[in-house]
Amino acid sequence: MSNPLSLYQIFLRWLLLPLIVVLLVGSLMAYQFSLHAAMKVLDLGLYDNALDLSKQIQMSPRGLAINLPPAALQMLQENNDDQVIYAAWDHRGHVFSGNARLWRAQSSSAPGRPVFEDLNLDGETLRAVYTQGIIGDQRYSIAVAQTLHGRNRLSDGLFANIVMPEALLLLATIVIILLGIRRVLVPVYHLRYDIGQRSANDLRPLEERTAPTELRPIIHGINELLQDLALSFASHRRFIADAAHQLRTPLASLSSQLEVALEQPPPDIRPLFMGILATTRRTTHLANQLLSLARLEHTEQSMMECALVDLQQICREVAVDFVARAEQQQVELIFELTPLSVFGSPLMLRELLGNLLDNALRYTPEKGQVMIRLSGPTREHAGQLIIQDDGPGVPEAELSKLSIPFHRVPGDQTPGCGLGLAIVQEIVRLHAGQLRFNGPESVAGLRVEVTFYSQGKDSRVGAGFPIR
Repeated sequence: MSNPLSLYQIFLRWLLLPLIVVLLVGSLMAYQFSLHAAMKVLDLGLYDNALDLSKQIQMSPRGLAINLPPAALQMLQENNDDQVIYAAWDHRGHVFSGNARLWRAQSSSAPGRPVFEDLNLDGETLRAVYTQGIIGDQRYSIAVAQTLHGRNRLSDGLFANIVMPEALLLLATIVIILLGIRRVLVPVYHLRYDIGQRSANDLRPLEERTAPTELRPIIHGINELLQDLALSFASHRRFIADAAHQLRTPLASLSSQLEVALEQPPPDIRPLFMGILATTRRTTHLANQLLSLARLEHTEQSMMECALVDLQQICREVAVDFVARAEQQQVELIFELTPLSVFGSPLMLRELLGNLLDNALRYTPEKGQVMIRLSGPTREHAGQLIIQDDGPGVPEAELSKLSIPFHRVPGDQTPGCGLGLAIVQEIVRLHAGQLRFNGPESVAGLRVEVTFYSQGKDSRVGAGFPIR
């Protein structure tokens, strides 16, 4: 595959080359038109000579004759460097004056209508004119021929006077276009230099006000991208700082427990090992959640392996993993599942449902209920997944912050790392859906709604996944 052309090369291809062709064709056309006009003038001069000769034809007892004075004959035959010959003959073909080699048996000319042609006499080309006339009742023909030396000099002069100035004009035009293209591309070179000189951490916006109108949309788009990158990098820096803080606490606890076990082994070491195991599990869960969130934040829809997923089957399979936990906590799982299929990632949808069920079971007290509901399409959406628990609920002011990584509701003492709902939010984003947290119908609890939209139906979705 050939390398793409630069803007400079594209300008040269679409401006300079067509202009060169136009100027060359224009020069040749001007030369041809001028040459044709000049040849017409010279032909008219030959025709004038033939008319002058016809005026000298007279009737004599022996037939037609030309009474041409010697001075006039000499002027006729001497025309600069060209030789002029003539001939006159009657209707019987008798040449009564001039050079008999110009005689032609038949002439297509009519009285007042000359015929021009090129002749070759003695190896030299001549330009000739034939015309006819009538004196009394006798028809006659006259031919005048001239060599082409003067015509050739005129042709060469026209070429030098027309084509050469056009060539100089073409050369000047090429120089002007080359300099003009370089000058036009100066802002592009400055933009390339400005971007190339920046480091990976320099996300300052590019200068847009002084840029040409054609470059402003490009620079504006680059600035928006730089702004998005700056926000993304800031979010990642906050995420790393929060992750370090979250990891530091369980690791410090684990380290302290091990130091105690080494320095003062208790008689019954089982409770200490149980604490170490619980801390290790919390740390493992936190690390897994961190990796999941980091992976999802760097994933786009085009990178996902998608298929038609049966959400009803996914709900049943994922719920199996939580049945034993629900029984241990004496929490009832209620299923209201309507057949619903979406086009998306099966693994991500399993992870979404797993995080929602884990979050619901964490906050549901004993003898509480967790409802899992699937609803079919309506005019507003193509389907919903709803998880509702009987937990303590969330203040209305905190609902919008639930999907922020590491955010915990003030006063919440429930074990957790604050990443589950953030992971859910990223998965919903990748599936072009919408995540909402609503107050429950009862006094306590939290209702989580995941809404899926058909492709192009909702303006917020963009190129979402089609629901089937």
